[in-house]
Amino acid sequence: MDENQNELKKTRDILMATLDYTIELYDKSEQKLEGFNPIANLKDLKKQAEEHYQKGRLTKLKQWLRDMTEMPREVGDLTFTIFIKKKTGYDYDIFSAFNRNIEKIIEKGKITTGNQFRDVNSMVDFLCQTDPLDKKKIEVLNKLLLDFEKRLSN
Repeated sequence: MDENQNELKKTRDILMATLDYTIELYDKSEQKLEGFNPIANLKDLKKQAEEHYQKGRLTKLKQWLRDMTEMPREVGDLTFTIFIKKKTGYDYDIFSAFNRNIEKIIEKGKITTGNQFRDVNSMVDFLCQTDPLDKKKIEVLNKLLLDFEKRLSN
């Protein structure tokens, strides 16, 4: 199996485990959404993810994984990575990958995509809730956010 196939399989496995984790969360909660069954929806996403895997759509799977791990990352859900390790055997640290992406954006000095904008915004929210405040980093990130918004409005 070549490197791309390995990455494809790993991404699919982690995404499937992430969907299972989310299904378990909904299953354990008493939360009912009128007219919408989140568990059925997530099971459907698993089928679609498998189709994307079969067709070799790594970019699509990575995007879905990024989207699905946003919630556990934002709330600091440490049990998520333990679940992924148990279920897949992979170490998947959503926090270090996220932090690396933020550092790359800072180094580049520019936000170029909507996903990057969302990530930087999430990081600012997170930093504003930590003690002590990293005012310098918050300032740098806010400047990047403002610059991106200006470019979009022009």
